[in-house]
Amino acid sequence: MKPNKTMERIERALWNAGRVSESFVGSSDWPDGVMAEIRRIGPLAAKSSVRVHAPATVWSWAAAVAACLVVGIGWYAFNDLNADAVLAGLFLDDPTGWTVNLMLVEM
Repeated sequence: MKPNKTMERIERALWNAGRVSESFVGSSDWPDGVMAEIRRIGPLAAKSSVRVHAPATVWSWAAAVAACLVVGIGWYAFNDLNADAVLAGLFLDDPTGWTVNLMLVEM
């Protein structure tokens, strides 16, 4: 790997700045000088990704949607299809017939 001399200079300057105990005395335009130095260095070379959307991301989204559907259907089934809700619905639909049926079951 090729050494980056600019980065080594920056790291060395930061290392030495941390060891110096004297206070910083700078002019009023020192931020402009720092930004000019940063602009002179230019952007860092970054490796760009060749594939923006990998097929694995499509399957992960599909799996997430399927998991949400399973949770939603399970919640609906637990809340609306349990025995208490079914019995209460039957009693509210036909209270007299349901009471007679319960009496026949107990006999």
